[in-house]
Amino acid sequence: MMRSAMALCFFALLSSADVLAADLKQHLLMAIDTPNGMAEGRLDGNMAEFFKAQTRSSAPVMVKVRTLKRFPTAGCARLEATLIQDGVPTQQGSAFPFAIRYEINLCRDGRPPTEGIDLDAASRVLPR
Repeated sequence: MMRSAMALCFFALLSSADVLAADLKQHLLMAIDTPNGMAEGRLDGNMAEFFKAQTRSSAPVMVKVRTLKRFPTAGCARLEATLIQDGVPTQQGSAFPFAIRYEINLCRDGRPPTEGIDLDAASRVLPR
């Protein structure tokens, strides 16, 4: 339950213009830009604090991103992002490493690529 709620929060943050997700987005863009399609490092700033508040752990939040597929449009890819944190407490009083993994289609401009999207179908369900 915790994983799906956090995944929805991260997706909502990434798709917004909110600065809260700026550090995470930088890791995603770095993976798009690197020749090997990988990026990893420590997540800092407001996004890390948000994550720590959800997990109730003060341990650093690490992020690993890998490119699963590059789309024909330059600067667009399908990415797999994993957020990892040690020392997340359980209700029983122990602690464990917690990881959440999700995939996202992203272009450098912050929008999803249009490859594979049925724009006619999308226009019928999106508000005008």
